[in-house]
Amino acid sequence: MIFVVSLQPENVIIVMNMLKRKVDSYLEEWYKNPDHKPLIINGARQIGKTMSVRAFGKAHYESVVEMNFVLEEKYRSIFDDGYEVDTILKNISMLNPKVKLIPGETLLFFDELQKCPNCATSLKSFCQDGRYDVICSGSLMGIYYEEIESNAVGFKEDYQMHSLDFEEFLWANGVGEEFIDHARKCFSQRIALDEPLHNRMMDLFKKYLLVGGLPDAV
Repeated sequence: MIFVVSLQPENVIIVMNMLKRKVDSYLEEWYKNPDHKPLIINGARQIGKTMSVRAFGKAHYESVVEMNFVLEEKYRSIFDDGYEVDTILKNISMLNPKVKLIPGETLLFFDELQKCPNCATSLKSFCQDGRYDVICSGSLMGIYYEEIESNAVGFKEDYQMHSLDFEEFLWANGVGEEFIDHARKCFSQRIALDEPLHNRMMDLFKKYLLVGGLPDAV
């Protein structure tokens, strides 16, 4: 489990219990790669994309600037004057003077990318500029690609995220890695699990089938 503490404007501390996800490891490797490119995380709605990126951003950057193109339509206009990075940053600052844009210490998080094709076009500029890390997330983006002037081929990375698989479900239910590794080894070697572990795994698997892999349900 990951616990994220956030300070709201009303000075109320909120502690959010975060699920461990496989995308977490991918984000860590992406961050450690000195040549990483802007990242697009694609996937269905309500599978935890936004929460995973927020937790990652809080852990690694001094400033996280999040823009949601559905909830905050005004940010769609930041690309109207072109795709030069300084121009885009100037427009962001004009819309929100409180943002902190620190080269090398800022993550720009563009959420609901499918609602702003111009944002995807801008990724080539951000990649070549290199001063700011960029992560985008979007849902069912493939049907919008034909609307994008240039899909920044070669200047971005893509990650397909899914709802929780059974292993992530086991993590969420407190099953340790040693037990998961043991069960995986027995399965691959066609060796029966001891009865207590078998019963525990079957009980969790039935719950997984009933609940599904959406984070809120889990």
